[in-house]
Amino acid sequence: MALIHTCKEIHRLVSEGLDRDLSLVERMGLRVHLVYCDACTNFNGQMNLIRRAMRKMDVPDESENQTSDR
Repeated sequence: MALIHTCKEIHRLVSEGLDRDLSLVERMGLRVHLVYCDACTNFNGQMNLIRRAMRKMDVPDESENQTSDR
């Protein structure tokens, strides 16, 4: 994988990075791109903000949402 990526590839890497650990080459390519691309830097920040917000949400236990018809 090359160190130079398109914005589309960077968006994919940012999204995948939320679900798995990126390889060293992927992380380096991402960082290099973010140095010069404001749009992708903003996208990365937005994704991180959403991730932090989701972690802070109070998610009810699924068993509380189920009705007992038995």
